[in-house]
Amino acid sequence: MELRDLRYFCTTAELEHVTRAAEKLNIAQPYLTRVIHQIEEEVGGELFEKNGRRIKLNSNGEVFYKYAKKVLADMELLHEEIGYIFDRKEQTITLLSNTEAFSTRMIQAFKKENPHYALTALHANYDEMVDALIAGDAQFALSSPPIRMDDNFELIETIDAFNIRGCVLLPPGHPLINKGVVTVDDLRNEKLVTMPRGSAMRNRLQPFFDEYNYRPDIIIESNNLNMITQAVQGGLGYAFMTEVIMADYPELKGQVVTIDTLDDVGYYGLSYNRLAINSCNAAHFKSFILNFFKELKTAIADAHILD
Repeated sequence: MELRDLRYFCTTAELEHVTRAAEKLNIAQPYLTRVIHQIEEEVGGELFEKNGRRIKLNSNGEVFYKYAKKVLADMELLHEEIGYIFDRKEQTITLLSNTEAFSTRMIQAFKKENPHYALTALHANYDEMVDALIAGDAQFALSSPPIRMDDNFELIETIDAFNIRGCVLLPPGHPLINKGVVTVDDLRNEKLVTMPRGSAMRNRLQPFFDEYNYRPDIIIESNNLNMITQAVQGGLGYAFMTEVIMADYPELKGQVVTIDTLDDVGYYGLSYNRLAINSCNAAHFKSFILNFFKELKTAIADAHILD
């Protein structure tokens, strides 16, 4: 049994589909099936249950998967540590997130402190982040709401990292600006520019909309914060924002109001695969990001965005 075979097995277990696993691994499906059968013959029993076209680990398979992932993680750790020892610190840390509120600020801070590291920050929805962490396709995920995993072989661990207050950005000269604090009823006839479903902001806003029976007139959905702020500046509608976002647009502070029924709009958790956190690179990034949020809280408080 080779390390490659363990990787093929783990990918198949995570996708629960031989054909899809073969496509992801860029190998022929019959070859992958043969590798799995060879593993089962070597361990002395079946590791999967079949359910139509899908397969699922049985109890034996879950145990084998857990240890196979640990072997693969240990080998990856070995490669990273050797690279670290020889001062080859160019390994890329991949961070997935369902918000862009922190991306630019975070990357700039990381590169300033760590010019020899590479940080890739990609947008993903909740399910994509979970799948990537389990499969080892990403080392970290920053999610709102935080990822909570009670099963999945306890692979994913989450640390509460940050929470932020919400606000409303209004177009220039809008009459509601003078109120300072607005209500849901104030906004019912206004058009909304917002982020799409699956984003951190919408994950928090949707229960709020449902609670107050508020069906906003959404005219633009985008993950691009610059596009959203420009749309508001152009008078197309208002937008729900956060202190963090508005700290990057100090020139718009005079257009920000609070909403009386919405306080915190984001609870963020930093998640990672327990088996992949032991490398120097991963441990370094974990320390960096927790310190980053600690300093960000201080910066937001000093900016008095909602005072």
